[in-house]
Amino acid sequence: AWFGRHRVQRGSGVQKLDTMITHLRLLLADVVARDNQLATLCRQLREQSEHVVTYSLYGDTDLGRSLTLLNDIEQRLVAAETERRHLQRIRERAEHELESLLLTKGVEQAKARLASLYSQKLEIEAALAQLTVPGAPHIDLDRAGQLERAADALEHEIRQLQQEINEASERAARSVEEQGR
Repeated sequence: AWFGRHRVQRGSGVQKLDTMITHLRLLLADVVARDNQLATLCRQLREQSEHVVTYSLYGDTDLGRSLTLLNDIEQRLVAAETERRHLQRIRERAEHELESLLLTKGVEQAKARLASLYSQKLEIEAALAQLTVPGAPHIDLDRAGQLERAADALEHEIRQLQQEINEASERAARSVEEQGR
């Protein structure tokens, strides 16, 4: 089934999603670490620039040397700020992709749980049918009541899971829509 930009296969799909989720989380951690380093570098470069200006006023250096130093510092600062903007773009995209993958994984897990619940419900219905066979010499009313309550509980859980799947699918659709903007 297609979900967002990601092709999800039954069975191994959740494992592939887990791998992609792990990769994106590691990438985001790298982006944050790199951005923190660059923020520190930008602060240091601004401080250096101020020191060069102060030194050019009160120190024993020629104006040409001060301008060369300021130009070098400015180039490094511009490069660092540009890299921070690029990291921000990568971060935003990775966060959206991660959100989409987590929603997809949640839907896949809910669908698997839903299939299991349907299977359990069929087993209960079969057991109930055997208990209430017409012409049976003895009907175990206690057991039939337990099975009915179990079937009702399963039906409630099935409805709840279907609602969660629908809500997650809607959130995923909104997320994909927002990424397209």
